[in-house]
Amino acid sequence: MPYGALIRQIREAKHIRLADIADEQLSVALLSRFERGEADMTVTKFLHLLHRLHVTPDEFVHRAGKTDEPVRGPVGFFGHFNDFYLQPDTADTPASLQAALAQAQHLATETQTDYQREPSRWHLINWRGAQVHENVLRRYLALPTVPVDLHPVQDYLLNLDMWTAVDFQIYAYFLSHLDDEANRLIWHAAVKNTAMTQLTSDSAHIILAVGEAQFQSFIVHGRTNDAGDVLKTLAEMVRQQPLMPHQIHQLFNEGWYAYVTRPAGKSAAVQSMDQAISILTILHHPFEAKYYQQLKNKITHADPRPIIPDIWL
Repeated sequence: MPYGALIRQIREAKHIRLADIADEQLSVALLSRFERGEADMTVTKFLHLLHRLHVTPDEFVHRAGKTDEPVRGPVGFFGHFNDFYLQPDTADTPASLQAALAQAQHLATETQTDYQREPSRWHLINWRGAQVHENVLRRYLALPTVPVDLHPVQDYLLNLDMWTAVDFQIYAYFLSHLDDEANRLIWHAAVKNTAMTQLTSDSAHIILAVGEAQFQSFIVHGRTNDAGDVLKTLAEMVRQQPLMPHQIHQLFNEGWYAYVTRPAGKSAAVQSMDQAISILTILHHPFEAKYYQQLKNKITHADPRPIIPDIWL
């Protein structure tokens, strides 16, 4: 498929108008002619166009079937979302939490300014992400949180007809801050509009990680039917994209689901979880092995602390 036609297909599937991505580098006239195959553009402008569409260069060439022609560009396709995740040692001391809160407040102000300067959907979603990030740190410090309207995020994700790595990253970040019913609808929309065979390995990794977090959330909240549906979908996804260690995670999660839903088969369920932990240890994934060992202890009540759904990206 010509690049211009593919750009139009992605843009329309994401419900983005030409006017939404036009700026000082890309006029509506140039974009329209490029999509019709009547004009070319420089590599710099083309990378900028991909950035405006939230499609990474590798993902684009993969969709175009030009895997022998990699296009490399600057980082930043994920906006500020990589800055919103807490470092493992952030919560160790009040001083580190205070420093992280100050940085989060700076990001919230910066993303709000970006949105006020250019009130686009992408800038609004980044701003919402910064607000959620600030609230997470406020909870750690026992400070009052600020109201955050996540309806723009839900609406964006529910109306996508094509999901890209950036969209999965957005979903991954907001997943634990949305209610179960919104997550159920968004997960089904993501599955419906995603062909695993068309994804790069990075994109496949993100959607599998999102699915695993979604499974955890549903099963912790007692929504076993929804958890079972996600688990079946993940099994099919792993079959199409046999990425390690998601195959091992699937083994653990199947044991967890059996432990919760089949009281008579708890011994076999624990054996399945132990097998997954052993494989992670043998394959030298010590942090994941430790995490799943701690999770198993909570599932079996050897550790009385509550299970908090988490995501591995």
